[in-house]
Amino acid sequence: FLSQPRYDELLWCCDVNFVRGEDSFVRAQWAERPLVWHIYPQSEGAHRLKLEAFLDLYVQRLEPRAGAALRAFWRPWNQPDAASVDMAGAWLEFWSHARALTTHAVAWSERVSQGGDLTVRLAQFARERVK
Repeated sequence: FLSQPRYDELLWCCDVNFVRGEDSFVRAQWAERPLVWHIYPQSEGAHRLKLEAFLDLYVQRLEPRAGAALRAFWRPWNQPDAASVDMAGAWLEFWSHARALTTHAVAWSERVSQGGDLTVRLAQFARERVK
């Protein structure tokens, strides 16, 4: 286990980050490195909807072949029955787009960071709902 600052440093120095759970997922996005998210399973398959919703947003500005490779690796990575999938081949295809994935990770982090401070945004959201 690492302190949060040390964990962030670890994420920053990796070529690709494999993370699990929402907190690490957010930190990995800020690290400006390609990432693979292993989402925690939720009842009624809600995690699959969350994963697909993120993938739809994340690959919008990614070159199509790199986006397809990312989806083809992330989906089986998040399925318990992925034994039937050629994960080695999916990984090789995913990582063949390392340059595009890295460039995209930097642009994505910059784009999501433009939204401002989360605490301030949550307080504004709550204020608007209370009115």
